[in-house]
Amino acid sequence: MSTEEKKQTTMKKQLSLAAAFLFVLTGIAGCKKESLDKFKTDIIGQWQISKVDAASGQEVVLPVLPGDYYDFKEGEDDIVEVRRNGNLQSGTYVATTSREINMTVGGKLYTCKVTALDGNKLEFTSTQGSTSEKVYLKR
Repeated sequence: MSTEEKKQTTMKKQLSLAAAFLFVLTGIAGCKKESLDKFKTDIIGQWQISKVDAASGQEVVLPVLPGDYYDFKEGEDDIVEVRRNGNLQSGTYVATTSREINMTVGGKLYTCKVTALDGNKLEFTSTQGSTSEKVYLKR
C-alpha cells in the first residue's frame, strides 16, 4: 500500500470516528431535552401547600393557610402563581434541570432543588439569599 493510500485510509477512519462521535453526542443531548420536557410537564398545574419547614436543620414549621398553593402555568412565559399566607403573587419560573427550578416572584430569585416528584407530590428546598425552606406540595 502506498503512502497516499495509507493517508486516505487514515482520513476515512478519522472522519468515521468523528461522525460516530457527533451521532452519539446528538443522541445524548436529545435525551436530556426529553428528560427536561418531561420534568416540566410533570410540575405544570396547581399544587396545594401541605407544609413548609425552615431548612435550617431544625424542625421549624412555617405557617400555611388553607388554600395556599403554587400554580405552574404552561406557556411561553412560564408563569407561576404563589399564594402563601393568603397573599397572592405571580412571577416566572425556569426548569433548569430535571431536579431544579428557578423562580422569580415578588422581585426575588428562588433556587429550588426538587427532592421528590410524582403525580401527586412535589417537594423542594427553596433558597433565596441566605434563607432556605423545605416546601411540601400535593395535588
